[in-house]
Amino acid sequence: MVDAVSYMIPPALKEQLTAIKQLSRESDSATEKLATGLDVNGALDNPQNFFTSRTFEYKSADLSRLLDGIGQSLRTIEVASDGVEAMLALVDDAEALVKKALIDLFPVTDETPDERALEYIRSRNTDKAFFDTLGNFYTNTTEFVSWYEARDNAEAAELNAVPEITGHLATITSQEENDVVFGLLTATSWLGGSDDEEEGVWRWVTGPEAGQQFWQGLAGGFAVDGAYENWAGGEPNQFFGPADPENFAHLRADGLWNDLPGDDNLNYIIEWGGDLFVQEGDVNVSAQAMDYRDDYLDILDQMERLAVDAHYRGINLLGGDTLKTFFNPELTSSLTIEGIDASAYGLGIVGDNFISKTELTKSLGELENARQALREFGRTLQTDLSIVKIRQDFTNESIITHEA
Repeated sequence: MVDAVSYMIPPALKEQLTAIKQLSRESDSATEKLATGLDVNGALDNPQNFFTSRTFEYKSADLSRLLDGIGQSLRTIEVASDGVEAMLALVDDAEALVKKALIDLFPVTDETPDERALEYIRSRNTDKAFFDTLGNFYTNTTEFVSWYEARDNAEAAELNAVPEITGHLATITSQEENDVVFGLLTATSWLGGSDDEEEGVWRWVTGPEAGQQFWQGLAGGFAVDGAYENWAGGEPNQFFGPADPENFAHLRADGLWNDLPGDDNLNYIIEWGGDLFVQEGDVNVSAQAMDYRDDYLDILDQMERLAVDAHYRGINLLGGDTLKTFFNPELTSSLTIEGIDASAYGLGIVGDNFISKTELTKSLGELENARQALREFGRTLQTDLSIVKIRQDFTNESIITHEA
């Protein structure tokens, strides 16, 4: 208003009003500075300082957003680290359980567990052939099925009195064993040998010998490392050619071996390996072993749940996820943490056979390997936690500096 009517005001009065207006501006500026504590509150106060200050404000805001991500990473690492510690305690519990089972189920006596177990099992499986040399049981079947169905049926077949032990298609490793199995034949029967995975590489693919190669090539081939074989003359020969490959072994009615396509329907021989019968010759021991097994599986189940629950905001380092933490707004500095599969299976804890001393001892080895893997990952997490914490403190100090 003063400016609008200044042409009507005498010069002396006009100077006084201008001075009052300037004083008012200075007063308002001083009041704002006192209220905000800032010397520069707008571009008019000091353009260079104002825009420099604004740059620091933006930088501070960027660092604050970065700090939030760093904090989330810290929490994710802490959750995973706590999970590792809890899982190590469960591994200790599982190991203690296995050691106790070994003492309770397999006490040292003058009579070996094998002898007592076999005596007990034989008395309840008189309908099956028994091979004293290996301590194996065998039975023949009279149903005609493909090799694949025969394999599945054999692996589901239980032994009387010890249903925890299941069978497999017979694997023959000596003439004596071949004679025992041949004595059971009522018709041509499938065996557990195949070169289906790699042509000409014949392996036992079932039972304790699974993976062992016993023959290389066709009829003109050779036994591998002196392995036993009993091919008929001119066998194996892939008689039907690539269109219908003969990739599976069977025992002929004359006691010799031949190869046939897997979809042919034959009888089959089921074998139960004697190396599995390492338990007390007492029906109560079998039940006791299953009680131990149930407790063991419960511990493994707790480990599974821990591995699933050890996550924060959707990232689970014990579930194999990857965590990447950025340390600068330009996203050029970062730390990447690779998670692990900390489930029981992922840690290699796969055995749960409490009726075999051999298998139970293997479980101790699996638990020790799992312990070492968890400890190593725990050490990695602690190192990474220290790095992230240092960067969090540094970012905090940077924010304070920029705000000042």
